[in-house]
Amino acid sequence: MKNKLQCIGVMTISCGLIAALGAQQSPKHPDGALGALRQLGFNAAKAVLDRDLSTLLNYDRSDLRADDEVSLGDKKSDLYCFLFDSTCLPGGKGRSVYEKLSTAHELGVKVVDGGRSPRDGNRYALVLFYDRSTISEQSLRSRKFLCKESLNRISSWSFKFADGKWQPVTPLFDNETDTLCSPD
Repeated sequence: MKNKLQCIGVMTISCGLIAALGAQQSPKHPDGALGALRQLGFNAAKAVLDRDLSTLLNYDRSDLRADDEVSLGDKKSDLYCFLFDSTCLPGGKGRSVYEKLSTAHELGVKVVDGGRSPRDGNRYALVLFYDRSTISEQSLRSRKFLCKESLNRISSWSFKFADGKWQPVTPLFDNETDTLCSPD
């Protein structure tokens, strides 16, 4: 029941982040917190591309880290397949995060500011990983496009800014969540 409630909470937050996509404009002033999250996104992407599991686990949710470390040691686990091996994804659907990132001609990392949550006062943001050479900024503002392309061309990860730092809200790269497929 706790996991279902967490999932509902994550989906509510994610729906707000997706709604923020359409309204988002380029900031007039650089935002240091969002810049730090964008850099975190590039570092996490590099960890996936380098298959640097220890660095990747440093970005993981602390409550999932030990279990995820075990899962990443099993090359047939759902998490390992989701991150690194498309051939073992359930139902043969989609591409692994590694495949999406490694085939990008120009890796893009876009941070979508979801603002502060009235529920907990924390700031939320969504990080999108995509190929800038084939996906436009305008396309990234479309919920329909994001949902359609999230299996094969776009990866995401949801974060919150709490206690002075960005913390993941969801498992690694939104594993086991449908954050980009919110209803219109």
